[in-house]
Amino acid sequence: MSAVLPAPRPAVAAHRLAVLVVAAGCAALTARPLLLDVAGGRPALVLPILFLCLLSVGLVWPAAPGTATTTPARPVLPVLALGIGAFVVGRALVTGSPPPAPATALVVGLNTLAAVAEEAFFRRLVYGTLLAAGPVAAVVGSAVLFAAVHVTVYGVWVLPLDLAAGLLFGWQRQATGSWVVPAVTHAVANLLVVL
Repeated sequence: MSAVLPAPRPAVAAHRLAVLVVAAGCAALTARPLLLDVAGGRPALVLPILFLCLLSVGLVWPAAPGTATTTPARPVLPVLALGIGAFVVGRALVTGSPPPAPATALVVGLNTLAAVAEEAFFRRLVYGTLLAAGPVAAVVGSAVLFAAVHVTVYGVWVLPLDLAAGLLFGWQRQATGSWVVPAVTHAVANLLVVL
């Protein structure tokens, strides 16, 4: 005798699919060094494709219920200023460290694309997926995943820094109701590293 299981409700099925998409995106970001090896170490070939895919998924994925901003304007400028200020202070504290690559148009473009794509993915899709468990889970969970996917690229030593950055970006997302504010902050932070 076999039991027939009922089909999952549409909301449950959509959430499960979002979890699979999040896992695939995190796996692709974690595999960046491997992808670069396969492409013969040519970041101009691999990274734009990876980040454009993440950006597309992050933007096209339907917003989770309750994540759309329907309230009046939130304090965008102070939150943006605090975020950028934190990265400016952080950059000033690590003076003497040379930029990892010359600030060419390609490097600036890739760093900016990476920032916007990662924020669309982590602060729109991942955050929205985790928000059902509450805002703390959304902020912390998206920050932990954000930090984890950078370990294969930069090493374990950067984990606390990326976790702090992810928490800041998540706070900005929660405070403003928009993933765009952390995207601007992230882009500025990436530019501070290469300029």
